[in-house]
Amino acid sequence: MSPIFIIFAPMKKHQLLPILFIVVFAAACYFPLFLHLDHMSVRLWDEARRAVNAFEMAKSGNFLVTHYEGQPEMWGTKPPFLIWCEAISMRLFGYNEIALRLPSALAALSTIIVLVLFSWKVLKKPLVGFLAALVLVTTKGYVGAHVARSGDFDSLLTLWETCYLLSFFVFCSKRAATERKKWLLTTAGFIALAGITKGIAGFLFIPGLAIFAAISGVGGDAERRPVFSLFTEKTFWMAAALAFAPLISFYLLREAYNPGYLAAVMGNEVGGRYLETKGGHNHPWYHYVQWLFKEQFMPWLMFLPLGLVVGFWEQGKMRRITALLLLNAIIFLLVISCSKTKIMWYMAPVYPSLALLVGIAFEKLVTVASPISKYKYAILAAFVVGMYWQPYQFIIDRVYMEQHPSWDWPELKYRNFMRQCKEQKAYTIVHKKYNSHVVFYRNVFNQKGYKIKNQPLIDFELNKYEFGKPPLDFQPGNMLMVCEKDVFKALDTVYQYRVSKEWDGCKMLTITGRLNDSGQ
Repeated sequence: MSPIFIIFAPMKKHQLLPILFIVVFAAACYFPLFLHLDHMSVRLWDEARRAVNAFEMAKSGNFLVTHYEGQPEMWGTKPPFLIWCEAISMRLFGYNEIALRLPSALAALSTIIVLVLFSWKVLKKPLVGFLAALVLVTTKGYVGAHVARSGDFDSLLTLWETCYLLSFFVFCSKRAATERKKWLLTTAGFIALAGITKGIAGFLFIPGLAIFAAISGVGGDAERRPVFSLFTEKTFWMAAALAFAPLISFYLLREAYNPGYLAAVMGNEVGGRYLETKGGHNHPWYHYVQWLFKEQFMPWLMFLPLGLVVGFWEQGKMRRITALLLLNAIIFLLVISCSKTKIMWYMAPVYPSLALLVGIAFEKLVTVASPISKYKYAILAAFVVGMYWQPYQFIIDRVYMEQHPSWDWPELKYRNFMRQCKEQKAYTIVHKKYNSHVVFYRNVFNQKGYKIKNQPLIDFELNKYEFGKPPLDFQPGNMLMVCEKDVFKALDTVYQYRVSKEWDGCKMLTITGRLNDSGQ
């Protein structure tokens, strides 16, 4: 007899249906977050740079100062919590894409669980959380580059900011002093984790929380009091210390071991990105809202007004959580919209809040449509399939054997070609410019006994190098790997070579001599 039948046979129909719903829900969340998580090679710039940071941390055991190519990391100046997670993951699961991206995917899964638990335990409406979670895992701006499936900061940051947003709401709702103290300190703990994950970006929900508390006050419905009364309580100052002390302590300690770090933080995170345009990310002030309407939160944005109407129509906690989610989202978007540097994934922390508002709308639609209890699961199933099928299919199509954009692909072929050339143990990869993707896979192969080197034609500081001159002075018998057209153009003016393996424009070649040596 089937073990599954033995488990479920004694259950009655009303017991089996909720369990079946949870199993289907878990599977529906698994595939967008974890399916083929290692299919794509590490992405250029941020993800690849973090991969190198984590690799070197895992190898060196230095968990205070992140390094890149053996030198203290002074370009990516964020605090190290994500790198800690990735380094530990690499030690546990190997030096690969799964280990790199697993902390972000698990953070996304944890965010989903937080939405469900909050709706179940606090709002007493578990269906809101389930439907909001399905909105989140079908949000294009969330399940994509830099967030849920990427070895970057934003998925972990989103988890902690969502946690302290919802914890603060619980704090504001509690009447008993002991409960308020517990939830205020819990909020502070999550703020600290957000700060140690992405520095100042981890505190960007605080203005929204402060304004909400100033308007609504704190305490239970029976006795709400002004938020300013907290300033006289020791617990408030304990919470403030807990929230900010870990990040401040890290900054001071890192500066002691790595002088100049604080100046780099001020230039890159405080003044640099907010007051100046970095990386060509110069957009009009309304660009984040435009992104939401264009694709990042579509089609769910169309149901947001209904969620607001339903939430404000309700009484008590539902009305207050609606006000907090809306107020915080508006203030957060205003703050990041004032920055000179506008990047799509900076919006990531707001998606769970918007998903909850949509979940409120959808829960009302389902409950209104299923007044007769014996049909509620059939109606719920029909609603979920009808509403989520197309967005879910879009996300699955995106993550199933996902490919790099065509404009990045020439610089990201190296992992695939290196795997095809496993028989070659020693060679030099020559690439056009700074490429952390190459550095990471060079490190991965070399820790297995390979002797691979790499050299750009233009390095991170924009220094230029030429074939035939050190460090690109090659001798007959030296083996090179080249994948980019500009590198071939430079190579073909100096060296003769013999190709031993070729794939998709990449070549493994052996230098046979210089062109001028043969009279050409």
